[in-house]
Amino acid sequence: MIRKENVKYYAPVVFFLLMLIDGHLTQSAQRLTDNVYFASAHFMLLAFLMAIPNLSKRYLLITALILGMICDSYYLGVIGIYTVALTATVMMMYHFQKVVHTNLLTAFFGMIIFVTTYELISVGLQVVFHLSNVAPLLFITRVLGPTLLFNMLIFVIFSYPLKRLFANK
Repeated sequence: MIRKENVKYYAPVVFFLLMLIDGHLTQSAQRLTDNVYFASAHFMLLAFLMAIPNLSKRYLLITALILGMICDSYYLGVIGIYTVALTATVMMMYHFQKVVHTNLLTAFFGMIIFVTTYELISVGLQVVFHLSNVAPLLFITRVLGPTLLFNMLIFVIFSYPLKRLFANK
């Protein structure tokens, strides 16, 4: 088991690698459905959710800000959309952690809330800045629904290993 003092050293690398895996899985899922459904993988959000109890708020917000900028420059080419969405979602995770006792079941439902929030913020900002034009019904049925189902499956399979990776022992 890796000690808690060392988690802060490898966490950003893990988050970055998970961000890259998210992109590749998302592209694979879109090709698998012939670009009819757009399910986005959010391993990085799951890792943030599992790391929140063991890392400081300031540390994770700075990490989210930097990774959001990298994600923006890599995927969109416009700095600000994913930066705001990721940082706001991580802040919301901290507020929920203070209110709700986190166990695996509440983390599962929290993940649904956080993925929905992340997707709504990012699509809302894209619509506000005229980067995309999205019909609400198509967004819900072709993007948000498949994304939530995909991330529920990811949570069931990978939540325990990620929780152990960021454990405070």
